[in-house]
Amino acid sequence: MKDENKKTAITKAIIGLINEIGFANISMSKIAKATGISAATLYVYYKNKEDMFREVYLDVKKHMIEECGRNICPRENVQEAVRKLCKNLLRYMKEYTDEFLFIEQACNSPMATDEMLEELEQYNQNTISIFRRGVQEGILKQTSPALLISFCYYPIQQIFKEWRKEKSMLLDVDFEVVFQMCWDAIKR
Repeated sequence: MKDENKKTAITKAIIGLINEIGFANISMSKIAKATGISAATLYVYYKNKEDMFREVYLDVKKHMIEECGRNICPRENVQEAVRKLCKNLLRYMKEYTDEFLFIEQACNSPMATDEMLEELEQYNQNTISIFRRGVQEGILKQTSPALLISFCYYPIQQIFKEWRKEKSMLLDVDFEVVFQMCWDAIKR
């Protein structure tokens, strides 16, 4: 029988191990050892390593999408909605850094299939609709919402990764300036 607390502990262990040693070096026995449960118990939650990756990646990515869309009304002012998305992304990366770093690794893995990405796109429709509406209203550049979203999210993610390093060249980042630069890149 599945226990949600145990599944949460397993998920945290998976994220931690993948961030530390990478997916290729992870095994069900290493996950079991990290969580203090038997490897057989893991198979109650996941069929195999690939199923585990898929489930954890989708859950974590959906959590990120949910956090980024927090407190955003689909019909609010496009510029304000984009600003909230950017702020929510930064807040998510600060509060859930391990999850964010896991997503960074996972999305570059060959394990992240087109099927998984399509499922996440469906889950991300509220964000996509904000950018689509911005294009339709002539507020944003006439291009795909995915490209516009990328011009907001990727700079923030890259700057955050550099900013959090111990010996960063970006010690004093004013993220309000970063948000404005993202907006400037996509506005018409």
